[in-house]
Amino acid sequence: MKFRVSEGARFFLLGQRKTIFVESSQQIFEVDDLTAYLTCVLVEPASARQLEADLVARGTGRSRARAVVRKYLLSWSSRGLVDIVLDEEEGEPLHIQVLDLSGTAVSIAYHDRRLLDLSLPVFEHQASPGLEASISYQLARFDDRACISRNRSRGMIVAADEAVPALKALLTEDMLASLGAKIALHAALLVRNAKGLLICGAPGAGKTTLTLALLEAGFACGGDDIALLGADGRVQGVPFAPALKRGSWDLVDGMRETIGAAPIHRRLDGKRVRYIASIPYAPGEAVPLGTIVLLRRRRTGPVAICEAEPARVLSELFAGAFTPAQRLGLAQFETLLGAIRGARAVELSYSRLDEAVETLSRHHEAP
Repeated sequence: MKFRVSEGARFFLLGQRKTIFVESSQQIFEVDDLTAYLTCVLVEPASARQLEADLVARGTGRSRARAVVRKYLLSWSSRGLVDIVLDEEEGEPLHIQVLDLSGTAVSIAYHDRRLLDLSLPVFEHQASPGLEASISYQLARFDDRACISRNRSRGMIVAADEAVPALKALLTEDMLASLGAKIALHAALLVRNAKGLLICGAPGAGKTTLTLALLEAGFACGGDDIALLGADGRVQGVPFAPALKRGSWDLVDGMRETIGAAPIHRRLDGKRVRYIASIPYAPGEAVPLGTIVLLRRRRTGPVAICEAEPARVLSELFAGAFTPAQRLGLAQFETLLGAIRGARAVELSYSRLDEAVETLSRHHEAP
């Protein structure tokens, strides 16, 4: 495994200050002498051992050289400064997985057994072996950590239990970059009887928990976080395995055993999650949007459902909408308006999951 400075990064002197510019994040960093030196050395690919030996030859103690190199690689790979190049040292991959990310084909080559065992179950339901991948990832071990390389260049080094959330975040970026004219909505999508139920809510509102609870009522999971709205007004979920946060692990009675058996992963923001992959997923095609639900979870009180003001629905969906251009064109905005006008929009307030599931099931089937 070798490392090199990304093509989108530059070291330069600003007066007497040693400075690095990283194009991908549009950030400028002032750095110390050792960081500046390693950045200049990595104009040409080098392994961690070569970097350590270089520092030792310049008078740095061996243990300090190792610590400095590890800190440099961990920090700057996550900031987009350092590319990761897997080479013959990693050998042939143990397994190659090809995924269909709503039309974008991605391959993942696993060079480490532990990373394979952690990752494979989370993405296996999205596997499409016959596709030709346009994007490739490689996962390998770096000391006791995980190294993720994208297209044999851009990548990051993370703790082993952070590997799956980090990979999912990168795969999400790939999928969002390939949307075309579609609009990505920050919402969960459930499907039953060929109609879509779109659940919107702020982070922590309970979208994923309610999504899993609705599966026991005969719904299929389109996706717990992203739904794609096409130009024809139909919606399709992005079927990543739902990520259930720690506070919700005991809330879905019928799935406690399944949830408890799933490994614990750590997102890059420190939150611990379990990925629940063994669930019924909706077919891959888009469906008409039947209901839009604005979710309002509360501590106590009976379930209540009422018609939602269209302006509030538009505001909530618009705030979480994404396109590769990072703005909605007029035609896309009209598509979003049409979807809202064609669906029943409601606000659901609840404290008990069973009441919420019963109410939404009944509402979804209403003529």
